[in-house]
Amino acid sequence: MIGSEYSRHPEILLDSFKEMKHEYGRKVKKTSNKSLIFLLQKIYIQIFGIPEVGFLIRSLYFKKIISEKVNKERVKNVLDAGSGIGTYSFWLCKMFPKAGIVGEEIDKNKINFSKKFAEELGFSEIDFYYRDISREYDKQKYDLIVNIDVLEHIKDYRKVLKNFYGQLANKGYLYIHTPQPNQERIFSQLKKWHHEDHVREGFVVRQLIKELVDFKFKIIVVRHTFGFFGKLAWEINHILLEKSFILAGLFYPFLIVLSQVDTMINNKKGLGVAILAQKRA
Repeated sequence: MIGSEYSRHPEILLDSFKEMKHEYGRKVKKTSNKSLIFLLQKIYIQIFGIPEVGFLIRSLYFKKIISEKVNKERVKNVLDAGSGIGTYSFWLCKMFPKAGIVGEEIDKNKINFSKKFAEELGFSEIDFYYRDISREYDKQKYDLIVNIDVLEHIKDYRKVLKNFYGQLANKGYLYIHTPQPNQERIFSQLKKWHHEDHVREGFVVRQLIKELVDFKFKIIVVRHTFGFFGKLAWEINHILLEKSFILAGLFYPFLIVLSQVDTMINNKKGLGVAILAQKRA
């Protein structure tokens, strides 16, 4: 399953849960120092991958679109812009085994972890660097740039889009995933959900497409992510996480099915959007 390699380091995933929502931090503290629970966590992640529906759905759309729409033969250099703990970088390394992969991230602790973990996994083709992608970029050209749930954290996102265009080789691909604004909830418990580190709630799809076109990108794919089934799975997951990590774990296999169904439907609206664009020659 997606992210199963992180069974070696469940502690880094627990740290991610703490970042996601303050209330989860207390649950992490209660379980992280118990050796039996720690062992069960490792086994569970090995079987089911990273047990968070948001990550799962973003990954399913990402893998589907990249696998189906990107010409793999022409991808020699890949940039994971905002690489986090390396989850997408490692998948890109498997997808493009002959390509050089670069992960760039602003959190130095995540960079240090990613470097050590890449070594542990034997991914010598990946390099991780510290960089603020909203600032100036290096002269390296890429055939594919991946930017997943990062733009909503950046105030001057137009500068980032401009940078991406400059970093891409002719006919290079840009994959973006980001939330949409004005998110409607199914369950009332989550109506006040918000991310403190977001500069904006999300992007209006037609506006983001227009800005990409203004930068001379050709739009290849637009998918509304987290449609009804994806949203339902995400909300159930986080309601259960608030109650009990064990309860959330018991229900997670069912939520995997709902998440997969979401990718099979051409959603007319969703909580997020995935866009694959291409730099015009």
